[in-house]
Formats: sequence, structure tokens, C-alpha cells
Amino acid sequence: MPDSQIRLLTESDTEDWLALEQEAFDDACSEAQLKAFLAGKRYLAYGLLEGEVLVAYAVYSVILDEAELIKIAVRKTHRGQRIADQLMVTLNDELHGQGVLKVMLEVRESNRTAIALYQRLGFSLDGRRKDYYPLLHGREDALLMSLGLQ
Repeated sequence: MPDSQIRLLTESDTEDWLALEQEAFDDACSEAQLKAFLAGKRYLAYGLLEGEVLVAYAVYSVILDEAELIKIAVRKTHRGQRIADQLMVTLNDELHGQGVLKVMLEVRESNRTAIALYQRLGFSLDGRRKDYYPLLHGREDALLMSLGLQ
């Protein structure tokens, strides 16, 4: 992608980050929650920018040699371009360079697009959390996935 960069997000990115968060998720984080990610020592929040426009982000929680993907989102106008692939490959390399050996995540069973992304990147299915996510009428399972970094 021309003129794209991946970098740690800062408080000056909060307004754009919040707008992308609200576009991507029905249960979006608040501005205070995003700022808590920035302030938390164990969290890493990265953005992919085209010029000055935040088009994707990912938040990881890192504890010792393991990381958990907390959130990832791509602007609707940029979906289908494998931007999430690019972001995660770059960040997995960055995390490995910091001594992380394993990345874990959970995903809604119905989120086929995300599951396909994770499978493309080599994540394996480790298990499921029954009825983990709320739905309008009922509950939905969470799939647990992980990737060893080498």
C-alpha cells in the first residue's frame, strides 16, 4: 500500500481510533477504554495509516512470552484488501522480536471473515467457550485460536 505505515497509537490518535472502533463494532469501546489501552503497560495498540488516515488497528495484551489479540478492525472502505493480514504479519514479527512465543485470540463462531484471516496466517483452533458472546436472542460460542511465533 502506497504511503502506509504501521506504528504505535498515541493519545493524539484517539479521535480517529474511536471513530474506527464505532464503525467496526456494535459494542464499541469508549474513549476512556481506548485511552486505558494506551496507558496500560501490558497493552500494545498499533495502527496502520495511509498518509494521516487510520485505516486499521490492532490491540494486543502481552504478558511474559505470550500475547493475546484483544481487538482488530479495518475501516469499511478498506476491507477486502488484506490489510488485516499485513497488519498482523508485521505485528507478529514485532512481537516475536520482543520475545513473544505465542499469540492467542478468541473470535465469534459466526465471524467467518476473521476466522479465514486467522487460518490464512497459520492460527490453529484450540477450543471453544460455549455461549460466550451475547446475541440479540441467545448466546454464541467463542472459538479459541493460537499461533506459535518462530
